[in-house]
Amino acid sequence: MPDDILTTLTYDTALALVGRTYRVHLDARSVDLTVSRVIRAADNRPRPKELHRDAFSIFFRGPSDILLPQRMYDLTRDSESFPNLFIVPVGKNAEGYEYEAVFT
Repeated sequence: MPDDILTTLTYDTALALVGRTYRVHLDARSVDLTVSRVIRAADNRPRPKELHRDAFSIFFRGPSDILLPQRMYDLTRDSESFPNLFIVPVGKNAEGYEYEAVFT
C-alpha cells in the first residue's frame, strides 16, 4: 500500500481488505485486528463536493481479552500498514471486541 494510504483509500479499494489481519504493537504485547466489514456511510445520498471520496467505515475484530482504548494506532501487515489510524471500540460479543475507523 502507498505511504499515504489514509488519504487515498476509497470504499471500493477498502472492500478488498475484508479478511486481512493487521498487528498492533503495544508495550507488553501485540494484538491482531482483522478487517471484518466495510460499510459506506451514506449509500443513498449524494457526496458533498468538499469530500474527495465517499465516507465509509472499516470495522476490525480483535480478541476478547484486551480492549484497545480509543486512540491512534499503527496497524501493520507484512509490507502494508495503516499508520496513525484512529480506531474506536464500538462493541463486544463472543468473538471479541469490534473497532471502527471512519474515513471521510
